Amino acid sequence: MKRGSLLVALLLFLVPLQAADPTGPVLWTAKQLADFEKTIRSSVDPARHLGIERLLDSATLIYRDGPSEAEVHQKLADFITVRTGDGEIVIGGRIVDGRTSALDELRGSSIEGGTRYKFSAGDALYVPANTVHQFFVAPGHNFSVTIVKITPKP
Repeated sequence: MKRGSLLVALLLFLVPLQAADPTGPVLWTAKQLADFEKTIRSSVDPARHLGIERLLDSATLIYRDGPSEAEVHQKLADFITVRTGDGEIVIGGRIVDGRTSALDELRGSSIEGGTRYKFSAGDALYVPANTVHQFFVAPGHNFSVTIVKITPKP
């Protein structure tokens, strides 16, 4: 019995549990979001040009001061609200050097083809599930966005 309990405990430790978004409402004030942005601006990963604050399992605040990798979320769509700054996103085409980076997620070095869209503060973007996309930022520029992951209806 002791051995079985140890095995169960070990499996629970090794297998990450999928957390859920809250079942009740959550309010982030403009001040809280601005404070988050200040924090992530000061902690940007220079190799990835990325600062990040997870708001929910399905929502993230991102600051970017350089290009992203190309990425594909095979089952989830992205609804993106541009909070500050400006940049560009290429959507569609084919991912180059694609590799699995997480469950139902691919990353790659770039995109062949696709359509380039310019965006700035106040804009909103939708990237369908299973669609390659990649962010670009002009030198000296940056942006912050809120990205909400959506399970699309068939």
